[in-house]
Amino acid sequence: MSEHQSNRGWIIGLAVIATVAIAAYFILSADKPPKPAPPVVTEEPQPQEEPAPDLEPEPAEPETAQPAPEPAEPERELPPLNDSDETFRGDLLSLAPDGALGRWLVSDELLRKWVAAVNAASSGQMMAKNRPYKAPQGELAVKEEGATGMVLSEENYQRYDVPVRLLAMMDTAKAVDLYRFWYPRLQEAYGELGMRNQSFHDVVLKAIDQALAASEAEQPIQLVRPSVYYKFADPKLERLPGVHKLMIRMGPDNAARVKEKLRELKAELEQVSPSAGD
Repeated sequence: MSEHQSNRGWIIGLAVIATVAIAAYFILSADKPPKPAPPVVTEEPQPQEEPAPDLEPEPAEPETAQPAPEPAEPERELPPLNDSDETFRGDLLSLAPDGALGRWLVSDELLRKWVAAVNAASSGQMMAKNRPYKAPQGELAVKEEGATGMVLSEENYQRYDVPVRLLAMMDTAKAVDLYRFWYPRLQEAYGELGMRNQSFHDVVLKAIDQALAASEAEQPIQLVRPSVYYKFADPKLERLPGVHKLMIRMGPDNAARVKEKLRELKAELEQVSPSAGD
């Protein structure tokens, strides 16, 4: 039995148990004979004596001390852009359990590099240098396939399993809250790229659209090695934007998980109207 079927069976079982319990309650309640009414006894009315006046005042009830209200948490202060590395990195680390993102993030100029990477991705490009993240370890996994030559091995897809899983686990609401908090600094860093009259928020949505627009490649993916680096044998694949190539290199399953999370993020971000001011 699959995990999905097992979970579904467990839920149905709970529903059956709840239904039987509710039915049994009403059946047992209906089967119980009604209690006989007590006999009516008539008595002659007796004259009532007036109570003696109470000369002692009733003691006042002690006042209960009200709990003191908890102090409100101080509002977070947005650090200057030049002093943002430690705080910004800490916030990004909080998006994954046990600081698991630490091995993938650089420690210097992280916010500025992240903005530059998003700006490049909005046009489909991947930054070769000064990236805010570290590339997966190891070389491109390739295997020989008879007369057809070299193809991209499925083992290559596994190099992306961990970061993709961390992305899928990320709390979307928390990520959007941090985005709102940091947006003034993100916009400031974007302005340093010479884009002072443009919205960084629009750039973020364009970058997401680039990844979502990546199409799947027919398997197996043929490769050639004209020099040091491997290239796609199909010229159409080789001409694709860098973001689309990355989605192909991580494999169809990982690409599908990334797209699912990006659609979720985009739906939330489209409801955001961040302010460029502090």
